[in-house]
Amino acid sequence: MNMNHKHSVSRSCSVAGFIPVKIFKWKNMFSVSSVSLWLYLCFAGIFMSVWFSEPVAAKEDVASVVAIRNKAVIARDNKEMEAKVKDIILLKDAIQTLDASRAKILFIDDSVLTLGEKSKVIIREFVYSKEKGGKSIFNMIDGKMRSIVGKTEFEVHTPTAVAAARGTAILFETGAKKGRVFTTIICLEGVVDVRGIDGGIRDAMTLGPGMMTTIFMDDHTVRTSAAPSAEIDRLKRETDTSTREISLPPSPAEVTPEIHVPYVAPVPDPEPPIDLPPMQSTPVNINVIFKTPVKIDVGFP
Repeated sequence: MNMNHKHSVSRSCSVAGFIPVKIFKWKNMFSVSSVSLWLYLCFAGIFMSVWFSEPVAAKEDVASVVAIRNKAVIARDNKEMEAKVKDIILLKDAIQTLDASRAKILFIDDSVLTLGEKSKVIIREFVYSKEKGGKSIFNMIDGKMRSIVGKTEFEVHTPTAVAAARGTAILFETGAKKGRVFTTIICLEGVVDVRGIDGGIRDAMTLGPGMMTTIFMDDHTVRTSAAPSAEIDRLKRETDTSTREISLPPSPAEVTPEIHVPYVAPVPDPEPPIDLPPMQSTPVNINVIFKTPVKIDVGFP
């Protein structure tokens, strides 16, 4: 063994296959330059571990259920639960309504979504702060929806269109007509920018109050028009959570049992009476001859 190794400044070694590092003499390790280098390496290691690590998105409360009619479900982490009033809605949750059902959801930015029956929407993105505002993105899969947009940038993605707005009221309907997927968007208040989802419609269309558009899949000819009042009233009615606007199916206890009555042949009506001519009276003389005298005593008081 070389006994003069203590006079050497440093030597290299490999520990358990790691990258060779320099072993400093104790007196040099705590020098100003060595300490600065040590602190720099520690800080750099911490910074790089944070920079390259994937961010963990904490599931924060973004909304709550404020009204339910009939039945709706919340899908979260591959599980479904029946939605109830005051239930908390988290980022990435999916809300779905069933037949003859409605659901109203209030978000922390004061936006409101009201789903009609057989509708489904997914909260894709939601970022909000009171000072800086934020942005929300929703995927509307199917059905009807009424939205009251709060203070954030608001986007709704459907199978055929994207609608972007801020501080407005919008009606949506997406589904299929005669086998063609479509989306109808009606602006009630404010301004809504609409474009096609497939990129065929390059320029966004702007809808003002009372305007509408319908975008079909793979149809690049899209026009805006005035929304008929009957269409507006229909979508409003079908996204209303009041019970007077919803026809709920009867519960099993309310269903009247079916009663089978045996068939009875109807009794024919009696024939009307026959009108006969009036009878005519004919005087008749009857002569009675008694061969034996008959005595009749008649007493008077």
